[in-house]
Amino acid sequence: MKSCPPAVCSALIVLGLLCSSSIFAQEWDSAQTDSVPAGTRPKETFARPPRCFGGQDHEEESRLAKKAYANLPALARFWLNEDAVYIISPQERCAFLRLSTDQERAQFIEAFWARRAPDPTSLDNSFELEHYERIAFADEKYGGRISGWKTDRGRIYILFGPPDSIESHRAGEKNDQPTEVGPQTFPYPAEVWHYHHLRGVEEDVGVTFLDPDGSGNYRLSLSPEGKEEPIFATSEKLPRSGGGEVNKKSSQSIVLFVGQMPTPQVQFKDLEACVSARIIRNQVPFNHRIEFSKATDATTLARISIYPAGEQPNPTGNSNASVGIFEVFGRISERSGWIVRTFEAFISLDGRKNTARAEGHFIAALAPGTYRLAIAVKNMVNGEVGTLGTPMQVPTYDELNAKK
Repeated sequence: MKSCPPAVCSALIVLGLLCSSSIFAQEWDSAQTDSVPAGTRPKETFARPPRCFGGQDHEEESRLAKKAYANLPALARFWLNEDAVYIISPQERCAFLRLSTDQERAQFIEAFWARRAPDPTSLDNSFELEHYERIAFADEKYGGRISGWKTDRGRIYILFGPPDSIESHRAGEKNDQPTEVGPQTFPYPAEVWHYHHLRGVEEDVGVTFLDPDGSGNYRLSLSPEGKEEPIFATSEKLPRSGGGEVNKKSSQSIVLFVGQMPTPQVQFKDLEACVSARIIRNQVPFNHRIEFSKATDATTLARISIYPAGEQPNPTGNSNASVGIFEVFGRISERSGWIVRTFEAFISLDGRKNTARAEGHFIAALAPGTYRLAIAVKNMVNGEVGTLGTPMQVPTYDELNAKK
């Protein structure tokens, strides 16, 4: 596979990440990183921000920004410093820091993801879910003495997704670099991630990570000689392989909007009415399962599976026909009644005997806490409906980590 020289490609990646400023940047000494215990967060320092708080000079502006950040509730700080740190724009961060209530912050976060949704009319925000799944994968795959999402490989994975292929090399192994480009061997254990295409960066990109001390914490290489320089800047624009980017114009025109965001379109209006009115129906039996996985300190992933139970009769008499077609509608709300997630889908159940039951899978990114889950399932053949309402306790990152 053709690729540009690792040093050049790595530099392109870094330039893309450093092309915009942020209100605060994460910073810690690369020489001390490996001695940081697992779970310890980096020191928070404030880079030169936009004039967010009206400070007379940089020093006063920085002081006011630090104060605003320190005054945030813990979950809001976690969201800003973990969930959104790589993709939030300086203007959005400024707006978030100036909010004063939990309700305003919740509305802001809802709008933050809505602006990045590939299809604002859909209940499924694939951008948000993919982002959290990348965080969870990076934490699991690249974590160690520091959290996986903080590592160079974790950051590149979250921003650009999985590479098309990965080359692994031992220290001293020969490489294919021309003599004039750099050394003929890898000085340290190395990984080269190949991407066929990175939108806004380059075609056929090879990104090199080196492990100079054998710790397993591979670092982005910025030169053929293997000089490591960890990257700790925030990207205003997320150059993903998928859609959902927030454009520069919209990110610069963020306002302190407080109010109900436009809601995506619901297809199954009758099932939504059943859930909203808490109507109890037992005509369609179904089972459900909820599994939780850790993402960040602010957010846990809830995976909800729904199984229509039992076999449905085949009205056509054709034993090969797939006859059990169901509408599934679900809603997750806080105890206050605030709706945080709505999902719906068609699922089918084969009418033949000895076949696997159908199931629908839904993923929700939720802050730890207590919620109410409501589900309605409708059999499209006979119009019968089954409903369920149950509390749902979403565990924290530490609680999930303790079970590992």
